[in-house]
Amino acid sequence: MGSGFIGPRISCSSAPRRSIWWVWKPREGSQQGFVKEWIKLVKHREPEAKIIVVATHGGPGARQPDIDRQEIWDLFGRDTVIDFFHVQSRPPKLDKKTGKRTGTGTGIQKLRDTIAKVAASLPEVGRSVPKHWQDARETLRNSKEAYLPLSKVFAICKKHKIVEEDARLLLRICHRVGDLIHYEHDTLLKDIVVLKPDWLATAMSFVLDDEETREQGHGLISFDRLSKLWHDSKRPKENRYPAKLHPIFLLLMERFDLSYRVTEVGKSDDESTSLIAQLVPDVRPEQIQGWAPAPADGDEEQVQICRIVDKNNQSATAEGLFYQLIVRLHKYSLGRADYTQSSHWQRGLVLEDDTGARAFLEHVGNDVRITVRSPYPERFLAALTYEVKWLVEGFWKGIRCEVTVPCLTELPDGDRCIGLFEVNKLLENKKRRRPEQPCPICNQWQSIEELLHNAPASRPDPMQELLANFEEVKCELAGVRHVLGTQHTQVIGRFDKLDASSKVIVSKVEAAYTRLMRTLLDEAKEGPRLFSFEPVKPGFFNRPKWISAKFKLTLWCEHSRRPLSFYSKEMAGVYTIDLPREWLVKAAPFLKVLSSTLGLVLPVADSLAELAIPEASYKGIEAQLALGKSTAESLLKGSEQAGEG
Repeated sequence: MGSGFIGPRISCSSAPRRSIWWVWKPREGSQQGFVKEWIKLVKHREPEAKIIVVATHGGPGARQPDIDRQEIWDLFGRDTVIDFFHVQSRPPKLDKKTGKRTGTGTGIQKLRDTIAKVAASLPEVGRSVPKHWQDARETLRNSKEAYLPLSKVFAICKKHKIVEEDARLLLRICHRVGDLIHYEHDTLLKDIVVLKPDWLATAMSFVLDDEETREQGHGLISFDRLSKLWHDSKRPKENRYPAKLHPIFLLLMERFDLSYRVTEVGKSDDESTSLIAQLVPDVRPEQIQGWAPAPADGDEEQVQICRIVDKNNQSATAEGLFYQLIVRLHKYSLGRADYTQSSHWQRGLVLEDDTGARAFLEHVGNDVRITVRSPYPERFLAALTYEVKWLVEGFWKGIRCEVTVPCLTELPDGDRCIGLFEVNKLLENKKRRRPEQPCPICNQWQSIEELLHNAPASRPDPMQELLANFEEVKCELAGVRHVLGTQHTQVIGRFDKLDASSKVIVSKVEAAYTRLMRTLLDEAKEGPRLFSFEPVKPGFFNRPKWISAKFKLTLWCEHSRRPLSFYSKEMAGVYTIDLPREWLVKAAPFLKVLSSTLGLVLPVADSLAELAIPEASYKGIEAQLALGKSTAESLLKGSEQAGEG
């Protein structure tokens, strides 16, 4: 049996993901060409990339490349930046006198040889495979089709005597070397194999380069417009895409944070409008819609700055971060009910959560400044900070996000000092009982307590305060539910109807729920974490030395914060189980907090939902939670009521 080998296709868009060359023009200078910046970007997306730096427009009389090779090697290492080249790729000219062609280019062959050598050294390249695998690969590469259904690819492999399991491995290898594109783990895209990667990249570029959408200044594009871009009769046939692919392309853009569909009541998918994040305005508006110059009465303002740094603790660029944030955070957009109310541009956006907390995110240099206003801003600030940190550290390799708070010093000109304090270090110094810490910029000593006011991780658990006044809070929340009961279809501004005291309580309840969910993050986080419970026979406490008792457990939806049984006629998520006394006594503190939290969350969740729980069902859920709370309290009281005799 013969064998073949896996080798790369050398082109700008489908080269192996670890073999990259960056081209710049010497006459513009290495700074203008952003050589170091682009190398950093490549490293942050693919840490194991091999990079060749190529200066163009070489040849006789051309400016020599002015680039500090040693500096770049010191910064990135010779294992990353392989070599530097200066080439002239101008096509040959015909000498009319001699009839000979001259000017065949300078340095091209040497560059080709180096590219081939580097590519051959990559782990995936040169891998020996059976001859029938290589034959199947060549069949796919030589196909005239730009894409094929996965079933047809399997059929081609079967003709070459490759079983399905081996065919999946072959596709995985070809995907890694850039031969084709197959997202095998993506439920949306796993059934399609793109044989010509350039073909897919070109389809996306038609949208991102659409002048008409860019000139409109808001980034909105209709599905009809997308279809025209993807099937433009003026373009060559190979750059036209059949209508059946258009919905897939749209979902693909959404899946990879390029766009999201805005809310338009009564319109089908074919009539939908999408917002393309990269096409929103590039200039910050003079007056930012939805963000007042100062906090409203009763609101607190907290600020955190996500400082983005590399492994050397130097400021780093997370290219395209805000485009992704605009898409990922659109559930908080001011325009989630009416897109004309959206407030965002390429380096900033304004958001609002369901409880009326407002946030202003802005790219300041390479960092992200997050300002939140609310009676109790901790929950929303923590959620947004987590989102930024998770995205930065998960998407850009070698970059980390330091959560910091700004210096409190006001300068003579009225501006604030630009110094930043890392929250983790402030917390460490607080544990060491140090009251102050100097600013790294202005050198003024700052109160650690005052600095940590902007750090949700340092604030007391709001649940303790809520439990101390549980009955009063319950009455207040009942009033909140009544006031908001007629506003289920309203998304933005519904909490403006509440007084300051009610807004504070709602904010604290949301913060308590968020903290509870954070404490439940463990190895079982994919399983159900929220539940209410009640004894089947509440009188079991009166039995001396009881060993176990039957309890009814009801699972809750973490998103809607309601019992699963509310959504099912078959009482889904309700179980009767026998629990031992020993376990109940140990779990009693947690069970009390859980029942209390759900009891406070329920009226807020019902106020936020479009469909309210019927009053009779609501009272039943309240009674179940109250019984669970009282059971936990009885267990905590000790031997007299829990049978510890």
